Amino acid sequence: MIDLNSIEPIGKGTNRSCFVHPMDSNKCIKITHSNDYSETIKEIKYYKFLQKREISWDFLAKYYGSIDTSLGKGEVFDLVRDYDGNVSKTLSFYLQKDEKTKTLITPIKLLENLKQYTLKENIVVKDLNTKNMLYQKINENEARLILIDGVVNNDFLPFSKYIPLFTQKKIIRLWKRFEESLPHKYSFNKYFLSLLNKKF
Repeated sequence: MIDLNSIEPIGKGTNRSCFVHPMDSNKCIKITHSNDYSETIKEIKYYKFLQKREISWDFLAKYYGSIDTSLGKGEVFDLVRDYDGNVSKTLSFYLQKDEKTKTLITPIKLLENLKQYTLKENIVVKDLNTKNMLYQKINENEARLILIDGVVNNDFLPFSKYIPLFTQKKIIRLWKRFEESLPHKYSFNKYFLSLLNKKF
């Protein structure tokens, strides 16, 4: 059993907390701290489905399985770090101010790369959100976006996740909705808006 009692979480959401794995600093453990396990159950079921398909994990935090901890059952994932060893920050963090956004390396291209990855690997991201994307600095001149949450397929028709055509249509629809939401959500960020206008 992994003891997490004396460890502060590096992130905390409505239902889950995230801790650095005490035995592997390149992994993290997600713990459900609320009484609502429904999303976690659906998410892990989908991650196991992706594991069986042997997808590329290049733009998605890799899932390693469950583990027993002092705070209950935990789920182990890659902990995304920048080349300097610091834990990568969310894309949302960089979009809060123009000055921070200007430090990003081709953010629109990185979003497009992430979109193409989900289409190529047939991965449904139910909650496409800049808070669920980490901006990983690979080196001083390269970066990529890594999905860390919101990856789940809640289709009422379970068979649809096995049929590429259904999945592709859903992925395209979710990305369209996400892209259309960006100008309104970040209307205060003039620099980011200028980048969006060039793209869309």
